[in-house]
Amino acid sequence: MTLTLYAHRLSQPCRAVEILLRELGVDYDWQEIDFAGGETRQPWFAREINPMQTVPALAVSDPAGASGTFVLGESHAIMRYLCRTADSEVAPHWYPERDAAARAARIDQWMAWHHNNVRRHDMFHHIMNLHRTLPMLKYEIQDTLLRPLQAGLNAGLARLEAHLERPTRQETPAMLCGHEQPTLADLTIACELYQIVAVGYRFHRYPRVASWLNTLAARPHFRDISADIRDQGRIIHDESGGYLELEQAFA
Repeated sequence: MTLTLYAHRLSQPCRAVEILLRELGVDYDWQEIDFAGGETRQPWFAREINPMQTVPALAVSDPAGASGTFVLGESHAIMRYLCRTADSEVAPHWYPERDAAARAARIDQWMAWHHNNVRRHDMFHHIMNLHRTLPMLKYEIQDTLLRPLQAGLNAGLARLEAHLERPTRQETPAMLCGHEQPTLADLTIACELYQIVAVGYRFHRYPRVASWLNTLAARPHFRDISADIRDQGRIIHDESGGYLELEQAFA
């Protein structure tokens, strides 16, 4: 089988899928898609790759041509598929088999929670707009767009902090589902939060969340795949002119 990942590394869900591919040791071809420039809306992409017109998208083809090409969109669906099909001994740690249905359900719970409590409050594209806009508009973007998103994300971070406060016998920070080994839930939410950490925001009010995120970000594949977002975040941070409330937003 040949796997092709259509993605962009400034996209949180795309990074989550690519990190998982590397964690599982699965070979894949990389095809960068300029989603910000509208490439996902081109007729060829909707027709041949993903009719949902989003990234990531994974194409799985049989070199012999016996079964054609299977294309899948949506990062959560892709990651579950990879864990079910990859010939990897670590795949059950990321998402367990049927004989561990309760543990899988717990992972599913946090992945579902992610949409309305973390991803819903994504600030990064507004931060990009603030970075590129005229100085006279920067405070308006901060007041009308970023602060409401920060308020929503603070609620999600508080929930994560409370969950991570539960007793544990582990010396290292526990992952969301109570084990040392991260799961798809950890990877999904961590990629989302890492976007704004790369810009320079710090979770002073949520030390357990910060420790948990640092643990994931230190994993080699996470670190490597996140290089582009760190570079972009550094540029925004250095040129923000003090408009971003990096120290106060989550303090």
